[in-house]
Amino acid sequence: MIPKNFKKHDYRGNLIVDKDNPILIQKAWRDRFSGEGHWREGYGGQAYLSRPNSEDALTWNVFRTLQLSGERGLRVISDVFKIFEVDKMLFWGCDVEHHGEEQQLLNILIRTIDGKHRGTMTEPDLVIITGREVVFVECKLNQRGNTSPWKSKGKGAEKRMKTYAEEFPEIKSLPDWEVVYQLIRQYVFAKSLSKYLKKKPVVIPLINEKHREILSDYYMKVKHSPLNKKEVFRNFVTWQDLLRILSTSDLPNKSIISAKIKEALKYAR
Repeated sequence: MIPKNFKKHDYRGNLIVDKDNPILIQKAWRDRFSGEGHWREGYGGQAYLSRPNSEDALTWNVFRTLQLSGERGLRVISDVFKIFEVDKMLFWGCDVEHHGEEQQLLNILIRTIDGKHRGTMTEPDLVIITGREVVFVECKLNQRGNTSPWKSKGKGAEKRMKTYAEEFPEIKSLPDWEVVYQLIRQYVFAKSLSKYLKKKPVVIPLINEKHREILSDYYMKVKHSPLNKKEVFRNFVTWQDLLRILSTSDLPNKSIISAKIKEALKYAR
């Protein structure tokens, strides 16, 4: 039983599905409001998952619900991303449904490539495995001004880029890599995982439609680069696209999912 004075810290109130999954506890105690200002304003210690504009909460609410909705829910995912029939999904690298070997393989790849250097290793938002593809979905909802949401953070990025270039020399030819660093990481691990699974690597940014113009200039740096000779980087998909696909689907719980997307878009920065 959660005491009343702790209720505001219970992120489950912002979730609509599988609220007690252990992976969410991991997310909550790591990704939280910890700055001094947050404590002064009264929400220090709250998990990002508890916020109405949380990208992680939206990703979980939408795609975990669709996964648990069976064939019709998985068809919505295939339709919106224009991919083959969905087999498995990894949320932040974890296969919460099937506990398949793919999650262990991805974990090993991240630790043996990113783990060579200190600092935060990459954590893919959503990985979808189909019969023919390994699809890394980079989920974005909010945007800060005109800056790139994929820019490098911290001192470890340059060291990691050298490691990535050893694995994939085509990365060396990419100018201004700092502003698309997170997309390069998606590329590296999509290529690495797909190699072992013998599938096609795919990277798809899932974005808020209202940020398309800002994000397009940054995205073209990878989409029109040597990294995309084999069309790893697909076109943007938007949360609004997902709403349109849901509206025409025969999914019984589509109104619940749609309401959560609309709420998140309302509060998005």
